[in-house]
Amino acid sequence: MTFLLSLADPWAYFLVGLLAAGEAAAFIGLFIPGETAMLLGGVLVFQGRADLAWMLAAGCSGAVIGDSIGYQIGKHFGPRLRATRLGRKVGEGRWDRATTYVRERGGRAVFFGRFVGVLRALVPAIAGMAGIRYRTFLFFNVIGGVIWATAFILLGVLAGGSYHLVERWAGRATLVLLVLAAVVAGVFLGARYVTRHQDELIARWRRFLERPRVKALRSRYYRQLTFVGRRLEPGRRTGLFLTLGLVLAISVLWFFGAILQDVLGHDELALFDRPIVSWLASHREPLLTTVMQVITSLGSTVVVIPILVAGLAFTYLRTRSTTLVVVLAASSAGGQLLDDVVKALVGRPRPNIHPLVDTSGSAFPSGHATAATALFLALAYVLTRERGWAASTWIWAGALFVAMLVGFSRVYLGAHWPTDVVGGFALGGGWTAIVASSTGALARGHAGGARASILHRRGT
Repeated sequence: MTFLLSLADPWAYFLVGLLAAGEAAAFIGLFIPGETAMLLGGVLVFQGRADLAWMLAAGCSGAVIGDSIGYQIGKHFGPRLRATRLGRKVGEGRWDRATTYVRERGGRAVFFGRFVGVLRALVPAIAGMAGIRYRTFLFFNVIGGVIWATAFILLGVLAGGSYHLVERWAGRATLVLLVLAAVVAGVFLGARYVTRHQDELIARWRRFLERPRVKALRSRYYRQLTFVGRRLEPGRRTGLFLTLGLVLAISVLWFFGAILQDVLGHDELALFDRPIVSWLASHREPLLTTVMQVITSLGSTVVVIPILVAGLAFTYLRTRSTTLVVVLAASSAGGQLLDDVVKALVGRPRPNIHPLVDTSGSAFPSGHATAATALFLALAYVLTRERGWAASTWIWAGALFVAMLVGFSRVYLGAHWPTDVVGGFALGGGWTAIVASSTGALARGHAGGARASILHRRGT
């Protein structure tokens, strides 16, 4: 590994690709964690001794080619491989564990095995032994290899001189990456299944509720279940909308508190700040700098206020809803106020690494990120009240994208640390969730009271 850090292109690309390939082709992954080689490849890019595009190409192609070689070895020499000296060193327990894993999951095992150390070295050969079609193997191999290599090379670029800290957590990071990939895939497949099998799912749920044990539990805990059910009814004042809104707000603000704790304590998260700002400062381009200076203005007061005023006028003229007007105004103004309060309490110094904009005051949280997040999420909330699923998805995605661009521009221009920006995202998003859920619940309460009053007068 020390020798790898002393190299420059083209030998650095060759060795990183060789180590990525050797994980499964020569079972090097049983003894040397492949994440380390990818991380150090990213560090070489950070140091300016290698090109990012070529390093990504080397890591990704090495991972895919090496697994393909491992597949062919397993297919043609599988049983004899287990009997060799290397096979005995692997151990029967590891072979059996990997074999069971592959046979139960098929192509999915190739993808998920990429993110688990010992399986990454053994699964390709096991897939060849198990007779999985190479076309299926290659499909999952390419997806897993590209995600894995790209993620760790980029992590090495961002970590820079702090790569020893990242290396210590690399094994756990692969599991985090695996969980994220599984969550994304699960959400997509789950949503698709639900939309296609709505009637079937309702029928299953009704059959479940009629089971004798379930009916007994429902009778025994009727009061408690009724209370929970009311919290999840869409039409109630304290129902689903308020419940989900408060859960989201609490989760985001808890995340903000975790970031704040790391910033104040100079813990692991904050250690990435300086390498990221330094790397961006050393890779600035005139055209990109001009673009970032335009984008960053979307979070400034001189731009936020006109957008807010236009949004308030548009919202009221189109909907005649004072509730939506309050959401928009309170989200934006309250986010700015909270940002000022937290800045005064934290008093974090700003980066002093070739800043391209004039700054003053505390760095944490980023005022631009907070303002952009609160404003554009509130606008998305207002604009999607009466729109379909597809249009709403694009509007929310656009709002999040603009907020993320503003946050990135602050780091690129040297105005904030990355944790300042993430803190701004959390503060603006959490506050907007609180405002939207609470005002929505109050509006439902007033509407319910008005309907009850009308019905009462009609009855009398």
